[in-house]
Amino acid sequence: MNTALCVGRTRIALGLLAAAVIGIAYRAPAQVVTVTGSDGTAAAPWVDIKNDNYEQRAHFAAGVERLSARLDRQISILKAKRAGMTTGTKEWDFAMKEVDDSRSFLTSRMSELARTTTPETWADAKDRIGEAWTRSQLAVDKMNATITS
Repeated sequence: MNTALCVGRTRIALGLLAAAVIGIAYRAPAQVVTVTGSDGTAAAPWVDIKNDNYEQRAHFAAGVERLSARLDRQISILKAKRAGMTTGTKEWDFAMKEVDDSRSFLTSRMSELARTTTPETWADAKDRIGEAWTRSQLAVDKMNATITS
């Protein structure tokens, strides 16, 4: 009898837990602002252009502009989130500095690309843009871990 009572209580507790989890998952999009960072979906824009060669530099440059615009959207979302924060701002501001620095880094790498004149210098500039993009997405990911309320 005691075992049956324990099993019954366990089932009820698990049912309540499941209901709570489903409720939280259902409400989560309205409560949490998450900016996609270096996960698979965010990497897609870079994957589309990372193998471009010198002859495809116009396609690559257009892709880099899309990366830049994506980062700007991510930063806008983060800044909007910050405007509504009431606690945990010190850690958030520190992490956001890296996002801003990585944005500047990407911009400077984009400027270098525009000045390349040979396949070799273009390939080096392309690699540096890849590094800058990765840095920016890692910084955005860190923001997702830092964001509180």
